[in-house]
Amino acid sequence: MNNQSFSPLSAAEMAVIWKQYMNDKAISCMLKQFLCHVDDLEIQKAIQGTLHITTKNSDALTAIFLKENMPIPLGFGEEDLDAEAPKLFSDSFYLLYLKHISNVLLLSATTGVDVAARNDVRSFFRSLLLKAEKLNQTITDLLLEKQIFIELPPIPIADASDMNDKELFLGSYFDEKRPLTVIEISHIVSSIQTNLIAKDLILGFAQTAPSQDIQAFLLKGRELVQQHIESLSQPLMVENIPVTMKWDYGVEKSSVPPFSEKLMMFHLAAMITENVRGYGLAMSTSPRLDLALNYTNFTTEILEYAKEVSRISIEQGWLEEPPHIPFPKIHLE
Repeated sequence: MNNQSFSPLSAAEMAVIWKQYMNDKAISCMLKQFLCHVDDLEIQKAIQGTLHITTKNSDALTAIFLKENMPIPLGFGEEDLDAEAPKLFSDSFYLLYLKHISNVLLLSATTGVDVAARNDVRSFFRSLLLKAEKLNQTITDLLLEKQIFIELPPIPIADASDMNDKELFLGSYFDEKRPLTVIEISHIVSSIQTNLIAKDLILGFAQTAPSQDIQAFLLKGRELVQQHIESLSQPLMVENIPVTMKWDYGVEKSSVPPFSEKLMMFHLAAMITENVRGYGLAMSTSPRLDLALNYTNFTTEILEYAKEVSRISIEQGWLEEPPHIPFPKIHLE
């Protein structure tokens, strides 16, 4: 018999299942509200399929928590959404949001498979990986069918001999810059896509947040995201690569809050995490120095904003701590 089925959870396993549970509960709240207002039947079916995955995830992870005598995270529930609130986002945004979520599920499943040693945890993440991949394909097909999929036109490819100057290949921040590689273009486009979704999500949250302080803070974040989109688009425009990834039709006019501010701030923190991860990957695979410096600056700016997200969440009592090592006991003489 494999003793890995009965060994205590490692710190890495605790981390991935705790984070997965929190994300699934938050996503489920969003999707339940979307289901109350979606008009397109195919998008409705995609939302239902995604909600089925996140709900089953929560049930499976709850069983693991109980087996380990671990406290079940509070997460999010019915108190964090108002299903009767008017529609806040368009059907097109729903589908783009689902695409983002399917990518998040794929990444978290891959990470879980990588770090888990215990059979039940590995089995959970292997199953999630298969479901997330199928979901991603379904949503991508829908985006293509409805002509919402964000893609760039084909570009001409230079001969390999055109880039044999090492200094030119690395470039500098001020001097003449070589053309972008397809890897660099791919990461720029991916970062713009993430920021566009974040921009509309933050706008929807800002116009429905009950607190004026939270509204102002969210709008500050939206302005930062817009600055990043403009900076990311600049290298593409220099290369005459059409930047056709702008949409401003994702948010409806409602000012009635469908989500709690606690859920809004958690979702904002999750989007920041995705942005930081994307910027880090882009920086590590973009040899052009000006691009690497831009990604470094973006990361610094967004982490400063993330600090404020954490501060507000702590002050409001919204931040739920993940499992951690006990604080050392202080012995007084």
